[in-house]
Amino acid sequence: MDSVTFHVAGNPAPKGSFTRMPNGAMLPAGTTASRKKVANWRNDIRYAAIEAMGDTPPSRGPIRLMVEFQLPYPVSSIRKYQMGWWPHTKQPDVDKLLRMMFDALTGIVWADDSQVNFAHCNKVYAWNDRPGAHVVIDFLTDDFMQELAIRQRNVTNVLDSL
Repeated sequence: MDSVTFHVAGNPAPKGSFTRMPNGAMLPAGTTASRKKVANWRNDIRYAAIEAMGDTPPSRGPIRLMVEFQLPYPVSSIRKYQMGWWPHTKQPDVDKLLRMMFDALTGIVWADDSQVNFAHCNKVYAWNDRPGAHVVIDFLTDDFMQELAIRQRNVTNVLDSL
């Protein structure tokens, strides 16, 4: 199984929502500033992925994605909690952050984001006030997928016997 690992520096921004207009057109919601922030974050992801992938073409096989979004601490936070891992339980939603990652990596790491069949994602407050995202992408082989199926079958057999 081959893999690619990279870090994206910057403030993670969620994929924004869209507003349906009376004529049926879908326009990005939000302010101009928020759309610019989203575009900057998308570009940061794409540049980091291009550098990590090098000359390798986008994969066409199954993919496992693991990503940790590291968001800035709020100004009002107590400084003693900034010494280690602390879960981020506020906006933005993890699914919108992940959706932005999927869209930004399409055409660089994978041909289509439907190829991602395993995804592990979490969001935490950034260590040392350095927000960004740490990304690990595994390109799954047939041997790995067969081994995974056997393990799952073994777990199912044990659970059925209880």
